[in-house]
Amino acid sequence: MHAKELLEVERRDIRALHYTWIAFFLTFYVWFNMAPLATSMLEAESYLTSEHIKLFLIANVALTIPGRVVVGMALDRFGPRRVFSILMVVMAIPTWFFAFGDSAMQLFVARLFMSIVGAGFVVGIHMTALWFKPKDIGFAEGFYAGWGNFGSAAAAITIPTVALQFFGGDDGWRWAIALSGLLMAAYGVAYWFLITDGPDPCRQSRRLKLGRF
Repeated sequence: MHAKELLEVERRDIRALHYTWIAFFLTFYVWFNMAPLATSMLEAESYLTSEHIKLFLIANVALTIPGRVVVGMALDRFGPRRVFSILMVVMAIPTWFFAFGDSAMQLFVARLFMSIVGAGFVVGIHMTALWFKPKDIGFAEGFYAGWGNFGSAAAAITIPTVALQFFGGDDGWRWAIALSGLLMAAYGVAYWFLITDGPDPCRQSRRLKLGRF
């Protein structure tokens, strides 16, 4: 597979790859939406300290590994389309709780559950493997995997601008985080309808029912 083939959007597998990396990008964008706003949070919320921020950053990765195990088990049973869509929609909920929490404990618990959004990596790898032939999987998964890092970088670049310039005020950081969750949830709904579990979803469904995946 060659890089120029990524532009052949008339192909179903290429479209599936693009739909999936966008989902992965958004999960990482949400996952790392707090760090660039730490200073704004400290300035706006008198009950927060630098120690709280450190605690939130630890919570941000605390459940990622067990979350990936659970999500992996769900993939085997329900397939990546359903799991990725549900993950994006459900993980928007703790994102909003974090955005509008009014105590350090609420923010901590919300951030703890938000760490599960990092499991999106596993889902996309699974989906990509279903869509591409063995000789092309390495390239496709390599292309897909890079978008998570870019998602975190994009959050660092854009979220402070959204918070300070677009929303502004002491609550700007809250609305910026809430917006990121809204975008992810909206795409989660769209992803359900945009893609199937591989080019032959009926065959994949039969494999899942028979437990032969």
